Amino acid sequence: MEIMRRTSVVHTSIKLRARWCCAQAATLHRRPGAALLLLVLGALPASLYGQSSGAAREPVTTIDTVAMRADTRVLAADSLGGRGTGSAGAQAAARYIAERLRGLGLRPVGDDFLHAVPLRAARATAATRLVLRHGTDSAAFRHGNDFVQGNGGARAFRDFAGPAIFAGTAGNAGHSLRATDLGGRVIVLAGMPGDSADRLMRGWTAAGAAGVIILTGSEADYEALTDRLGPHRLFVDAAVDEPVWQPDLPVLIAGPRLAGALIAGARLPDRAFRGEPFDAIPLDRTVDALVRVNVTEVAGDNVVAWVPGSDPALRNELVLYTAHYDHLGIGSPDEAGDSIYNGFSDNAAGVAMLLAIADVVRREPPPRSVAFLFLTGEERGLLGASYAAARPPWPLERIRALINLDAGAPPVAPVSWRIAGALGTSLGERADSLARANGWTLQLSAARPNSDYWPFNRRGVPTAFIIPGNEWENTSTSERDALRERWDRYHHRDDEWHADFPFAGLARYASFALQLGLRSAGVR
Repeated sequence: MEIMRRTSVVHTSIKLRARWCCAQAATLHRRPGAALLLLVLGALPASLYGQSSGAAREPVTTIDTVAMRADTRVLAADSLGGRGTGSAGAQAAARYIAERLRGLGLRPVGDDFLHAVPLRAARATAATRLVLRHGTDSAAFRHGNDFVQGNGGARAFRDFAGPAIFAGTAGNAGHSLRATDLGGRVIVLAGMPGDSADRLMRGWTAAGAAGVIILTGSEADYEALTDRLGPHRLFVDAAVDEPVWQPDLPVLIAGPRLAGALIAGARLPDRAFRGEPFDAIPLDRTVDALVRVNVTEVAGDNVVAWVPGSDPALRNELVLYTAHYDHLGIGSPDEAGDSIYNGFSDNAAGVAMLLAIADVVRREPPPRSVAFLFLTGEERGLLGASYAAARPPWPLERIRALINLDAGAPPVAPVSWRIAGALGTSLGERADSLARANGWTLQLSAARPNSDYWPFNRRGVPTAFIIPGNEWENTSTSERDALRERWDRYHHRDDEWHADFPFAGLARYASFALQLGLRSAGVR
């Protein structure tokens, strides 16, 4: 029966692909980037989908890994150019997801599965420069070679000036600046602030800081970071709460020459670079930054679909699944000449899991409605999620659980898990009960601004970001480490689709998310 079920799913995938290709061929002249998607779909071999037996479809109770293989291959293809936010490849990916949802029979919200997100791109011009003054001496630095613009909201791309003060790493900056009047000062950080950015930048903006300069450790670090960031900075042009990584405070990232000039002669304790407590140190230098950017509109869409609940009394309540479909796009070539960040594990795998879950849910809808939200701009600051949380397709108070999938692709079925954002909640208790019933272990932790569930969590939505743990089924520690060495290429250019990648881990990952969602949707 399992073979019959799989071949039926495969047959449906082939028909969907044919229908999609015909539709795209008729509209290529009206849809920029559609040719990319038509190319990759047309290139998929029949052997990937198999042959259909023509048997009647059996009710699906398990996750279909055949469809996940096909979906991840399309989304992680070179022809989509790494799905950089706002790129033609990302837009092609959004249309592919929309057509898959349409083929599965899910409903759009409104007239279309695609919901526009008002993205803008700010690109620094050659006029952007920085002057560093020390006593009667001054030195000029250029954008690109010496520093680059950091991420920011619409109000962050502006001139700033003031005396520089060294605050150490993000881990000790809160302590080091606790007694400092930040009004008009430029804060110098040792390294990127990571998950602390949201908290730190908001506080420093409120305290009147002039700007932030982030020091990188070496030329290689600077080049890798600027390559990842790309040539422009994206932000949401809408009246929403400040998205994570999109502060109103100007941020510049210093290369080795500017970094060296900022701290030259300063006596900085080693503990300042280890995240240990110390008092902030004035650098006896004044920063004067002139920031000039060109701002352009960028195409971007979230993809939204839903399955109405089976119980009329509960249908207005819903469980929401989220996964982002964007990735890092195209950078400079690596040693092998590869310049495309394909993003198989981050997050083509998450998208494929959501589509597989949708395929199960739509066959036997639970009492509550179930919705699926595929988000753009996660890699650029949770942009699509921030916009969706501020302008939700449904009232947020109707969401009984949000389940986010964005934690890679384990090659073996995990038996341990971590869930962020559900600590101390009934959703967390539900997840813990479910894990114990399956013989798994589960750790609950607080929410962090590290994925798309965060903007919803801040607004009081019950959230669960499911993260596979370090214990895998029938796998020793050394075997697990060897498998990770082979397959875990997170944020590398070689995070690509491979025909021999084992999908058992993703099947377990999706199954856990499915079970948690069904329980939250009223299935007992």
